[in-house]
Amino acid sequence: MTATTSLEGKQKVYEETFKSPFEKDSRESALRVLTAIRAAHPAVCGWVEIDGYVEQLPNGKWRAVRHHAQYK
Repeated sequence: MTATTSLEGKQKVYEETFKSPFEKDSRESALRVLTAIRAAHPAVCGWVEIDGYVEQLPNGKWRAVRHHAQYK
């Protein structure tokens, strides 16, 4: 999945799928990390979330994942 090159008259300057390096013991803890990632990349600064979720790892831990792009 790729973000569009322009949005509402602004050009995409950055895009990534960020996978948190912090493994959490519960889904709820990973969701709190995702909330923090969202707060650090606000729409007011041009960030657009393409997808955001938590995933369970093979070791039973959880992590937050956010695919986002920034437009300026």
